[in-house]
Amino acid sequence: MEVLPTVAIGINLCVVPTAEGGRDTPLLGGSALKSRFSYRPNWGLPGWADGEQAGAPVLGFSGEDIQPGETVRAVIAPFFFEGVPAWRDILPGDELRMYEGLRICGRGTVIWVTPSTWPMPDEDQVRFIRWLETG
Repeated sequence: MEVLPTVAIGINLCVVPTAEGGRDTPLLGGSALKSRFSYRPNWGLPGWADGEQAGAPVLGFSGEDIQPGETVRAVIAPFFFEGVPAWRDILPGDELRMYEGLRICGRGTVIWVTPSTWPMPDEDQVRFIRWLETG
């Protein structure tokens, strides 16, 4: 498999409450090996119009069974990093909109951005999961 450059992005994610148009069910979440990269929302980047999205699966969350309205830490890694130049401009403090279809289900504030590769090496996964677990 070809190894491609990407970044890992640590965010504080606020899951939109159901009453405000968010999910009806919790995100199963977590950071266990079986859960890694299984949730694959799209993201609206700073400066993009509502509904414009790019894919970045979630490596993991700092919690499990995340309820609408809850705030957790998450680490994401963009697909097609090379093909979506806007990912290179992401900085700490930026807001990312988390989409499921056309619905915004979360808002993430970027805490850090660091280079990685896709597929993500095990040693990077371990390091980023440690951040999820310890903050």
